Amino acid sequence: MYIGHVGAALAAKRVRRSIGLLVLLVATYTPDWVDTGLCLVGAYNPEGMLSHSIPAVLLFMLVGFAAYAAATRDWTGALVIAAVILSHILLDWITGYKPTWPGGPMIGLRLYDHPVLDFVAEAIVIFVGALLYGRTLPPRRRPWVYVSIMVGALLALQLTIDIAHMLMKSIPKC
Repeated sequence: MYIGHVGAALAAKRVRRSIGLLVLLVATYTPDWVDTGLCLVGAYNPEGMLSHSIPAVLLFMLVGFAAYAAATRDWTGALVIAAVILSHILLDWITGYKPTWPGGPMIGLRLYDHPVLDFVAEAIVIFVGALLYGRTLPPRRRPWVYVSIMVGALLALQLTIDIAHMLMKSIPKC
C-alpha cells in the first residue's frame, strides 16, 4: 500500500480526535520511514524488508505507544497510535508481499503486480478514511468540498504510482 496508508491515518482521527493528523501520518508510515533511513545509509535489503516484518512492527508499536503516552499521558491515544502502526503491515499484506520475520515466509496478495486491483484497494481505504475523517469536522461547517479535493489529490497520487509501476516495472526501491 502506498497512498492508502493516509486513509488509515484519516480513519484513526475519527477514533481519537485529539491526536494530530501529522502524528497519525508519521505513525502510519513508520515502517516506510525506517526503510527510507536504511536506504539513506546504504543498509536497505529489498529481499528482507525487515522493517516490515512482524517483530519490527511490534517493536515500532511499542515505541510509538510509549512515546505518545509519555508525551501526552493519553493512554487511549497511545493505543490508537500503536494500532495505526499495526495497520501498515496489515494493509501492505493486501497489496504487497512482505516477510513475517527474518528468514521466515513471505506473505501478501501481491496486488502491486496488478495495478488496477491495487488502485481499487487503495482507493477503498482512502475513501473510507476520508469519510470517517470528514465526520470529525464541525457538524455545521463540514467542508466536504475540501475533503473531496483531498480525496481527488490522494487518488491522483495513487494513480500516478500505479501507472509508473505499469510502465517501469524494474525500478529499484532505493
